[in-house]
This record gives sequence, structure tokens and C-alpha cells, in this order.
Amino acid sequence: MSKEIEKKYTKKQTIAILKRLVESLSKDKAFKMQIKGKKVYIPKESEIEIEYEKGKVEIEIKW
Repeated sequence: MSKEIEKKYTKKQTIAILKRLVESLSKDKAFKMQIKGKKVYIPKESEIEIEYEKGKVEIEIKW
């Protein structure tokens, strides 16, 4: 059973993470990051889903 890990980032941190993600995926490469000490590997074959709910946009990456 996996445990959900959440971390809030500043606007500047979020921009940096998203830029790295876009750069990796646009080059057809995997993406690596760390969330609260947990290493996360996002393969290049991942799917990105964007959901909108009143007052909230959620970006979900699945693989």
C-alpha cells in the first residue's frame, strides 16, 4: 500500500519544477524529483491529466 505524500511549494519553486518537467518531457526523457526526501521518477511515457473544479485546477501525472 502506498502512502500519499504532499508538499506545498512557493510560486518560484513550482515554476522551476514545472520548467524542468516540461524540458524533460519535450526532450522525450524521464523526469526525476524529490518530495519530502522521497525520490520520484516520472517516465517519459507518462500521461498528464488536467482537471478543473470550481476554484481549483489540478494537474495529475500518471504512469
